[in-house]
Amino acid sequence: MNRKHWFDGLPRSIVCALALMSYAAPALAVTDEERAGARAAADAGATAMEQQRWADAITYFQKAESLVHAPPHVLNIARAHEKLGQLVEAREAYMKVAREELPANAPKVFRQAQTEARAELDAIEPRVPRVSVVVQGSGDLPVKVHMNGTVVPDGLVGVPRPLNPGSYEFQAFADGAQSTPSTLMLREGAKETVVLTLQAGTGGPPVVAPVAATQTPTDQPEAAQEGGGTSGMRIASYVSFGVGVVGLGVGTAFALSSSSKRSEADDICNLEGEFSCPVDRRDEVQQLDDDADSAKTMSIVGFVVGGVGIATGVTLFVLSGNKETKSASITPWVGLNMAGVRGRF
Repeated sequence: MNRKHWFDGLPRSIVCALALMSYAAPALAVTDEERAGARAAADAGATAMEQQRWADAITYFQKAESLVHAPPHVLNIARAHEKLGQLVEAREAYMKVAREELPANAPKVFRQAQTEARAELDAIEPRVPRVSVVVQGSGDLPVKVHMNGTVVPDGLVGVPRPLNPGSYEFQAFADGAQSTPSTLMLREGAKETVVLTLQAGTGGPPVVAPVAATQTPTDQPEAAQEGGGTSGMRIASYVSFGVGVVGLGVGTAFALSSSSKRSEADDICNLEGEFSCPVDRRDEVQQLDDDADSAKTMSIVGFVVGGVGIATGVTLFVLSGNKETKSASITPWVGLNMAGVRGRF
């Protein structure tokens, strides 16, 4: 919507100078430095308005207003908010200018800004959407309503509240109950009512549960410690024995396989008491040797796992009968052609 502003046709520097004329309430005691700074900020805000940099314009005019109060500053803040679709903020700023009581000696530009603010307030008023939130099923329980994850003040629940156009999610919470989330796409001028129905047994608002006091091992009855600890170790020892037996069995099987493959290769190559392989069977012999090496490796792994399992099982079995044992740890190790276990008891 195109509107004819009171500064149309005037150079920007003249507009800013008019907005910051010598008028200022005596109680404010505005210094020349503050007045010059406010004039510079307002000039930057006017430039941002011309370039449609609405967020920058708000920042500059807010700085100017913080130094020297002038209705034109607030009027331009309202206009920039409106351009950004922030109708609630724009309405409040228009209202501030429209309702200000200007003294009899107020500059003409101040009075003109107030006149325009009142007209623009009337134009924006029907565009501001409003939402009422109604909660059902609460009884006498205190209720908290969340909007986009933020708690709505109790005084605004059930009141037609002005909001900016956009997407909103509402949800109500009470002790032991909550509503399902309700999503609303709010458009300009809309008047909506959101009904939230509490459902019992679905919990309350998200809260941080207090940390419950826990017993340390020394707080627990001695019998419980002994029974749980020894029983667990005994079971673990049986499992370790089982793993050890399987490991030894696998190691033995692969060791026999490796020996068999190696013997077969030797038989092929052992001719007339001299160890030499027939040319036409060298590939076969090489494959047998490779299979023997692989089986030997698997045999070593099996024996290591079996040995560690048996050793661990024995240790845990012994510890399970010692009531004074506080803690124990067992760590298997494997080195070059070596393997074993080490532990702390």
